[in-house]
Amino acid sequence: MARIDDISFTLLNTLVAVYETREFTAAADELGIAQSTVSKRIATLEDVFGLSLFVRRSKSELLPTPAGRRLYSSAAGLLQQWSDAVYHMSANNFQKTPFSLLLSHTASSTLLPQVIQGMQSSLDTTDFSAHTMNSEQILESIVKKHAHMGIVEKPMSTDVLRLDVLREDRLVLAGDYRQHRGMGEHGHPARSDSGASSTTSSAFPGEGEVSPDALWLVREAGSGVRYFTDLFFRTVGLSPSRVVELDSNEKIRSVLASGVGCTILSQDSVPEGIATVDLGDSFIRHFYALTPKTGLNPDQRMLVEKIITLLR
Repeated sequence: MARIDDISFTLLNTLVAVYETREFTAAADELGIAQSTVSKRIATLEDVFGLSLFVRRSKSELLPTPAGRRLYSSAAGLLQQWSDAVYHMSANNFQKTPFSLLLSHTASSTLLPQVIQGMQSSLDTTDFSAHTMNSEQILESIVKKHAHMGIVEKPMSTDVLRLDVLREDRLVLAGDYRQHRGMGEHGHPARSDSGASSTTSSAFPGEGEVSPDALWLVREAGSGVRYFTDLFFRTVGLSPSRVVELDSNEKIRSVLASGVGCTILSQDSVPEGIATVDLGDSFIRHFYALTPKTGLNPDQRMLVEKIITLLR
């Protein structure tokens, strides 16, 4: 029978990997060892404490027991302290710190310039990169530790991630939602006068006010703004028949700027000259920062805090 003295960082690292991936196979891939070795290490920990740490939810997915959650919390903190100690004793910490930031499409267009401006003093010592994905892809990447931080447009979290609330983002109805099939008057797309500033109405369109023939420009499922687009459809009792799905806000902005279609979009992203409708408090959302609870070195954690401060 295994004893408390038999517990090593190796066993605790394995526990953390299984807890965060919820799979023996995924944990084995992350650690670069055989799945059978992962199973044996978890069995050793269960033998030491006389407690079950995980139960099977399905053929591939594991759920932590209360004992598993307690041990994970303690092990993660202990391993982080040890990792920090090793980092500060290593000559490698004089090299540039890698830092990969993932942003949703709206965050990329509205927040990234401020992030880079605020990060300038850190760029001499940071190997910084930024990539754009939809919110679901960002969540998956941060959980798998393929990046160090993500900024999304809806509250997404698991118990292996830290979630921080950032600034507000107001969504509006942009474009001609009353436009009927075909083109606007005189054969041209209906839009505000060329070169005019965007105008905003505060009258939320009621049921029946949105034309069933309006052309809707929508993001793909899994994006932050798509959730609110579907919420708007439900609110006004609309099942649009003319929908174009686009995989980036820039594509939507480009089509919208030509005077074609309507969409739900961040107010800060609406092209010049496109009329908007304020949709009220239900369509004010926040940006959120996602970071892994384990695996970041001290310099990376400092960068996380700096970005959170910049964007609050």
